[in-house]
Amino acid sequence: MTPHETRLTGGRTDAAARAFGSAATLAREARRQQFATLLEHSPDATIVLGADAVVREWNPAAELLLGRPRSTAVGAYARDLLPPQQHARFDSVWLQLAGAQATPPFEIRWQQPDDGWTTVAVTVAPIRAADSLAGAVVIAHTLSTRDATPRPTGTATGRPGPGALDRDELTALPGRRWLQRRLREPIGEGLARGVAVFDVDAFAMVNETYGPDAADEILAELARRLASAAGPGTVGRWQADAFVWVVDLEDPVAGLEVSRAAVAAALDAPFRVGSDAVRLTVSSGLVTDTLAAGNGLLGAAMDALRTAKDTGRDRAVWYTPSMHSGAASGFRLANDLQHGITHDELRLRFQPIVSLATDEVSGVEALVRWDRPGVGLLSPVSFIDVAERTGQIVLLGRWVAQNACRAAAQLAATACGTHVVSVNVSARQLSDPDLVPMLQRAVQDSGCAPSTIIVEVTETVLMHDLDAASATLDEIKALGIGLDLDDFGTGYSSLLYLKHFPVDRIKIDRSFVAGLGTSIGDTAIVASTIALAHSLGVQAVAEGVETIEQLELLRGMGCDFAQGYLFSRPLDLDALCSWLQAYVPTAASHRTAEVPLVEPVLSPSRHAAADRRDVRADDRDEIADLRDDAGDERDDIADLRDDAGDHRDKIADLRDDVAAERDQVADDRERAGSGPRSPANAAGPTSARREAEDDRTRATADRVVGASDRDQAEKDRDAALADRKTGASDRIRAEKARDDAMTGGDEPPDRELTFP
Repeated sequence: MTPHETRLTGGRTDAAARAFGSAATLAREARRQQFATLLEHSPDATIVLGADAVVREWNPAAELLLGRPRSTAVGAYARDLLPPQQHARFDSVWLQLAGAQATPPFEIRWQQPDDGWTTVAVTVAPIRAADSLAGAVVIAHTLSTRDATPRPTGTATGRPGPGALDRDELTALPGRRWLQRRLREPIGEGLARGVAVFDVDAFAMVNETYGPDAADEILAELARRLASAAGPGTVGRWQADAFVWVVDLEDPVAGLEVSRAAVAAALDAPFRVGSDAVRLTVSSGLVTDTLAAGNGLLGAAMDALRTAKDTGRDRAVWYTPSMHSGAASGFRLANDLQHGITHDELRLRFQPIVSLATDEVSGVEALVRWDRPGVGLLSPVSFIDVAERTGQIVLLGRWVAQNACRAAAQLAATACGTHVVSVNVSARQLSDPDLVPMLQRAVQDSGCAPSTIIVEVTETVLMHDLDAASATLDEIKALGIGLDLDDFGTGYSSLLYLKHFPVDRIKIDRSFVAGLGTSIGDTAIVASTIALAHSLGVQAVAEGVETIEQLELLRGMGCDFAQGYLFSRPLDLDALCSWLQAYVPTAASHRTAEVPLVEPVLSPSRHAAADRRDVRADDRDEIADLRDDAGDERDDIADLRDDAGDHRDKIADLRDDVAAERDQVADDRERAGSGPRSPANAAGPTSARREAEDDRTRATADRVVGASDRDQAEKDRDAALADRKTGASDRIRAEKARDDAMTGGDEPPDRELTFP
């Protein structure tokens, strides 16, 4: 059976859908969850607008700052949510966005719901698709000091004893021993067995945030929900936050699908801890005895669970034999890696990191490679996991640190100048008591300055033991070494714990940078992350920058540093020195190169193509000028229509005045008509009132025509704005055509995986 991965949806699908999940759907769902999590926890008001300036997302911080709940904000026109004094600025900013112009950050004075005033820094990031505006992300950061420290809450419960017999003490579910006996029982005739292992994701964070008593209460409540769920087989608690579900059925795949639905239903409602609502997700490993024969079902399910954890969590993975064979081949790989570390088979590559404020190269990231005999140069993705699981990561990390320090010293001693070198530290290394002494020895032995070394730690590493990790990072900082938080946004700990660690910079994961300007979610994540970092006094580094468009968006968001193939692929030390000597810190140098930059030499055919591009670019510029002229004419017509509307309103006012006078005449005639009739009042009041009513009718008609003129004027202005927007797009395409003509339209290089 082919393995498949699906998100726990709580619904029943057909056999094919159960067997083959959509990786693209999973990726989108994971990204959606990351986006939703970031919006929910961001300390800054984050608002996502569509192309029509209608609110699509409105996070809790926006509710607090702007005093409007999400339920009434989403779907509303953004301009209508602002006070009148802010309308002119909104129109100006939106006009800039529509015209593809830069929208630098700005500050405004804002009256909060409690009638107090505060200063708000606003960043607006456009979302573009097919050269047109698809929306925008607005980040509003309050410049006053705020305390977002989570407050631990919870109630005391009984703690489980050191051992569990047939019945688990905490959850009252069947315990580990009972499950072991159940798995050894023979399978009935005509039946097959299925086993699923469910493990709560990032439950250590619940322990650290709310304490073990509250965590136990959550597990007990989860167990109560599972026990009351209708489904085949039996569920028990295996250990900690892991549960096992066993089914013996004619179709165990269908039975396990039901169990997955039951788990999804159990997690649908949040868990209450004091005043907090805690939502949980699980990773799952599933297997049937047709996939793993004998008594190895639980081990096979555990292999599938590890795969689910390693590939993003919050998903279910079916076991395949390759998972077991992969573990066996891992031992052979580990043996070869041990030999490679001790026999000079490792190599370092360096990728430049550029300051977006000055365009100067601020440093490089050291990336390890393994020149494996008979295979070639391997990226870390091929061997880091094995190094972690076998403990060789400590030896590997020592080699990387020592050689990175030597490289920093060598760069400082050459014409390349002093540059900071970043090295990665894994979870296993961070828990190694020799890490800090090892770094100190590497710095001293190489002769480099401690300030030229930066240690990079992934955010998921910090979850395992927050107190110990914080203490270790403090010791590293005490050496004078810098600290970066790598792969920011891909884990779970950053939003709650970033302010508790002495990091200097966060590195935004390349998966988010790739969607800049094309994905609303990715653009919002990047903009919010930069704003979050700056609110905590931390700088931001964007990884995986490959296009000028990404770079300029990052500049507009206030990002501090960038690295990626737009500047250079990872280089060995000699090539890096050559690249640094040839690098020119201007926008013209933002292109991938490993050699000194030179003007491209084009063939005659490419010269002809370049000339054609120039001609098309000139044509586009002329069209853009015509569109601008049309926009100006439409604006003039709109002004005339507005004047006509004003004139008609004045006429209507005059008619109303005449009608009032006629009414007065009618009143006088009615009073006179109460006495003897005379020639003066022979006509009676009816004629005067009829004339007054006619005047009012004509006044109303004039106002209707005036309103129509104003509506048409507004349409004319909208058309003028569209003309200018199209003209701006034409100019952008014209500029791109000229750039292509100059560069020859070279294709970007292949991407390369870097040290995780």
